[in-house]
Amino acid sequence: MPPTRARTWTKKRVPTMNNFPSKETVERLRREYPAGTRVELISTDDPYTKLKPGDRATIRGVDDAGNILCEWDCGSALSLIQGIDRFQLVGDNITIIAIPPQK
Repeated sequence: MPPTRARTWTKKRVPTMNNFPSKETVERLRREYPAGTRVELISTDDPYTKLKPGDRATIRGVDDAGNILCEWDCGSALSLIQGIDRFQLVGDNITIIAIPPQK
């Protein structure tokens, strides 16, 4: 009988296995955030970025680690992490906010 795998949690309460999301989670992110989707930053905890709330980007895809790959209008290539960064989808009459769970 193979050993069972324990589900672990990071400090931000994002379910992971070896700090990577499951294949199902990555596939869900790819469906929710397809390439070409526009997003607007609400906030990020990254102390090194020059991005500010209101900056907009075009999603280029989602990598195998679940990072939402973005091409920012200002030239940055910072990826977003759902559940950590706060952002909203923007476009023709839509505004969907992705807000991380409260601490």
